Amino acid sequence: MLDRLKSFMQGRYGNDALNIFLILLGCALSILLTLLVPARFYYFRSLGTVLYLVALIRALSRNFPQRQKENAKFLEVSEPWRKYLYKKFNQYQDKAHRYFNCPQCHRTLRVPKGKGKINITCPHCNRQFKKRT
Repeated sequence: MLDRLKSFMQGRYGNDALNIFLILLGCALSILLTLLVPARFYYFRSLGTVLYLVALIRALSRNFPQRQKENAKFLEVSEPWRKYLYKKFNQYQDKAHRYFNCPQCHRTLRVPKGKGKINITCPHCNRQFKKRT
């Protein structure tokens, strides 16, 4: 059975970041629309299923260059959001430091927690500002 699945998937595109996003978005839409939209508007409820089908079609596609272009475009468009979420996740994990943005250059600065009110100097633009840690 597993050999048949392997031979079927041979030469297929498979999963990538865009497919994972489509599946997660489909799950979220299915749940939200089931809770919020009345049953008589069943065609709105099927939007999640449409996203599942698009992800499945992309995964089973043999057109590698087109799928790679789509994924590259998605990664390019989603890069600011992914960077923001990655930064917030790391800040949440780091219990020993506080993070501030420089008022002048807007870079993120990391300072130790529990030092009271301190004078922070940005290493990039040398701007000084006071914050409570």
